[in-house]
Amino acid sequence: MSAAGVLRALLVFVAYLSLLPAVGWWLAHNYLGDSRWWMFVLNSVAPYLFLPVPFVLLAGLRWRRWGLFVAAAVPVGVFLTLFGQTLLPREVKVEAVPDGTPTITLLTFNVHAENDDPEAVARAILDADADVVALQELSAEMAAGLRRLLQDAYPHDDLVIASGWDGLGVFSKVPLTPLLQPIEGMGRRNPQLTQLHLPWGDTVLINVHNLSIPRSLPDWPSEIAYTIRQRERVAEGIRQFAMNRDRPLIAAGDFNTTPRSEAYETVTAELSDAWLEAGFGFGQTFPGGPRKPTPFGVPVPNWLLRIDYVFHSEEWRALDARIGPWDGGSDHRPVLVHLGFVGATL
Repeated sequence: MSAAGVLRALLVFVAYLSLLPAVGWWLAHNYLGDSRWWMFVLNSVAPYLFLPVPFVLLAGLRWRRWGLFVAAAVPVGVFLTLFGQTLLPREVKVEAVPDGTPTITLLTFNVHAENDDPEAVARAILDADADVVALQELSAEMAAGLRRLLQDAYPHDDLVIASGWDGLGVFSKVPLTPLLQPIEGMGRRNPQLTQLHLPWGDTVLINVHNLSIPRSLPDWPSEIAYTIRQRERVAEGIRQFAMNRDRPLIAAGDFNTTPRSEAYETVTAELSDAWLEAGFGFGQTFPGGPRKPTPFGVPVPNWLLRIDYVFHSEEWRALDARIGPWDGGSDHRPVLVHLGFVGATL
């Protein structure tokens, strides 16, 4: 065999090997879900395991290696099945609503507990011009600053003043009432329940901030397993609340989990994901900016994961979902969702 033939055979072999991460993850995910801590990590980065696939598909076509082409077509089909909806244009997948349908715009934003620039956060919120704003990691200082800066545009608020990591808050243009009904979660009013008094009827908003995974490798096996269970408890609490609700429902916040998790599947068993309905692209919201974590001291690219969500009950329909204005300081980007109220179905 010539040197060129040896090189071609080596490249074909490498191409086959490059398909293994995607195919291996898919098989493991079908069998294990996120029941193992290392599967949770793999599930979080699953879309990136498919990066070599289109190049292998084209190589098989270019080299007329039909076995390689067919082998690459399998993960292509898996990718489109799992992630294809996010790549459809909004115009294709958003369902039309009748003229005059009442609407509400909601922003969810983890502002970072150590963020000390309420002016920048307030500018981002005002630029978004949402009717309702759900914030996570709201420190007492940030809450006071935002209340001062937003009081004209957002005269109603429901603030859970706690340590910055546990603080939550809702700022609203429409009247609201804090609800003290507990949902399985992390502590006092987390998840936070707030009743929004909309002109056409009340809606309950659930504001969530779940535990994140630990940042140091020695803690991963036990701590990731613990945080997975915590997120699943919160998800089950939301599911139960949604099943037994007597009003329309919106759940938003930093869920600290990706769409390939049991917690996500539990929530979406009862509620719809606004991004899938009306967003375009993968909608990555974390990590980024000057405060983004650097696992083991290694810098990572910005905006790898989608962990911030807006879910809604069937009375709502997502008309638009996009990344909202960013303050430049948080390690999260906000999510801005426009919802139409299509009528009571209870």
